[in-house]
Amino acid sequence: MTQTETNLNMNMTSSSGMAPLMEAVLNRYVREGNKTLRKYSRFGQTVDIPKGKTKTIAFDKMSPLPKAAAPLTEGVTPVGAAVNITRITGTPEQYGNYVSYTDQLDFFAHDPSPEVLKYTDLLKENQLETFEKLDAMELASGLNVFYAGTATSRGELTDVLTVKDIRRAVTSLKRNKVQPADGKDYICFIHPDVVYNIWNDSEWRQPHTYSDTTELYSGEIGRLFGVRFIEDPDAYVFYGSVIPDKLANELTVVKVSGNKVYVAETLDSTTAGNIATEGKVYINGKTYTVSGATAGSNGSAYLTITGASSELIEPDMKIYDGEGYSSMSEEAATGQRIYSTVILGKNAFGTSGDKTVELINKSLGSAGTGDPLNQRGTYGWKGYRFFKIIEQTKMCRIESLASVS
Repeated sequence: MTQTETNLNMNMTSSSGMAPLMEAVLNRYVREGNKTLRKYSRFGQTVDIPKGKTKTIAFDKMSPLPKAAAPLTEGVTPVGAAVNITRITGTPEQYGNYVSYTDQLDFFAHDPSPEVLKYTDLLKENQLETFEKLDAMELASGLNVFYAGTATSRGELTDVLTVKDIRRAVTSLKRNKVQPADGKDYICFIHPDVVYNIWNDSEWRQPHTYSDTTELYSGEIGRLFGVRFIEDPDAYVFYGSVIPDKLANELTVVKVSGNKVYVAETLDSTTAGNIATEGKVYINGKTYTVSGATAGSNGSAYLTITGASSELIEPDMKIYDGEGYSSMSEEAATGQRIYSTVILGKNAFGTSGDKTVELINKSLGSAGTGDPLNQRGTYGWKGYRFFKIIEQTKMCRIESLASVS
């Protein structure tokens, strides 16, 4: 098998992931997946990525002039004010993914086309999930940070989020004259685990206690102090670093066989060894013990998890570091996961959205002499992404713990 064929990771009639399509069944139904919606980009400053204009995108801003507080002297020209311009730059990066298939899979699989193998839907979802994850990671890198309770650093965190923490953060935005994200309200993205805690706060109000009960955004759970709260499962959580950034700090369950939990991502021997050494992972709100990890690619890598066969671990669930966040010896005082709650003002970041994303279909035989017998085809997506914080004071992040029990 050539390196190109290895990289293609060809989906064939014998591929484990395609096994259900090769089984004869009386009726076939499709289970709907969890749909991802673009949440963050609508609240940023939209930019274009024009062709032929180099890769650098720049944002320039003129600083306010000093107030002219001194009265003028008759007949005397005062000293003029200097104009100061600051520039923030960023570079768009290209991302993409694809799936491949054989002519035999296309021919023999039971009714694959209209119902099950909706490659374009699968790829659109993958593009959205990829960009949303990267956007959340960027928002979680902001420098305007508050810590729940009385903590003054991540290492002192012991508290869950409260309404008082929200008030403190919003006050800082108002102090800096930050305009509301949508012209009326600031926008807060908050993880469901954190929502669970803040709902126990006596100062929290449900949205229907207001005269205006319109829910402007999908997932909106309330409005308080001029902030609209959007419940967001993708809100960034600092789980840990044993699963590296190149895997978006997470793994995806493909299947469970006994105590073996197979993952979709490629695990090299180093990453597998690190996971096994640490010995803990976090799945669906619960911490599990890992007794071993086996390297592999595209569905063949797996973790051996104590008691997995009797637990609720299903395909598509995410796997995270189970030991809690740590970075340069700094971690929460209790060693737990650290949740990021982001509050946005107007134009805190710049984004290109999905303008350059394209779906690419290479049908059987489209490779010409590279596929002389029309045996291989691919579907894929590719696009440039730009997402960068451009004004740190126009947003803030509250770090907290969460307790769901």
